[in-house]
Amino acid sequence: MNKLLNKDKLKEYLDFLVDKYKTPDFIKNDPLRFPYRYDDYHNREVMAFIASMMAQGKRTNIVSSIEKLENLMYKRPYDFITNFDYNREIERFKDFNHFAYKNIPGLDILTIFYLLQQVLHKYKNLKELFLQGLNINKHKNVKEALIFFTEMLFSFEAPPNNDYMPIPNRVKSLLPNPRKGSACKRLNMFLRWVVRKDNVDLGLWTEVPTSMLIIPLDFHVSKLSRELGLTKRNQDNWITAEEITDNLKIFDSNDPTKYDFAIFGIGISGDKINFNY
Repeated sequence: MNKLLNKDKLKEYLDFLVDKYKTPDFIKNDPLRFPYRYDDYHNREVMAFIASMMAQGKRTNIVSSIEKLENLMYKRPYDFITNFDYNREIERFKDFNHFAYKNIPGLDILTIFYLLQQVLHKYKNLKELFLQGLNINKHKNVKEALIFFTEMLFSFEAPPNNDYMPIPNRVKSLLPNPRKGSACKRLNMFLRWVVRKDNVDLGLWTEVPTSMLIIPLDFHVSKLSRELGLTKRNQDNWITAEEITDNLKIFDSNDPTKYDFAIFGIGISGDKINFNY
């Protein structure tokens, strides 16, 4: 951590920002609003996973694309995933696309759905697959569990379509593997949603300690973390996300990713860092 910054003053400021931004209003224009539309565990978990996977590009475009996907799933995400017929749905999904930094076509999304279907048939929910790769006593954080989760997901049968056998890298990039160095921003955001429990996050996976979470490293968190002295690294990768999280543990060792609200919140609001708040 940057020694030029007073640790106590920084904690005080970050705690102030958490209180400012960690409110239900945060959800209104955020992908997290979608799982809150459902009352039951299974729909919330599946919708949270899909919404986080689609969180690429401009916030308004993200929300619009998730709305379209939700309608394509008849607003029954768990039932749709577990019961859909891949070949039958190809026609319905062929016109869907989401443009972020690249175009994400509907057939790529449908491929992920096909893999998720197999996971849900075998494990009943996503949590059970994740927990198989998590060793609370041995692992420092969720990295090894995420490696296990993504590698197991892509080990399932590819869709019955020659263009998707084996599954292309562009599809795998939707759910990157930390083994390859990715910061896995969207997967870590999903974990924050389903592990933490407060007036914003869902708290579905109570078996996972919040102390093991890694901060979702997006553009705002990356830029402002450097300004706040939480990292000196220039690359946005897993190591950088770990370093930022480890420095945030100085302020709260049990729940470092609560500060995602502070750093992301000030970034998305367009406010400037101001220790004289």
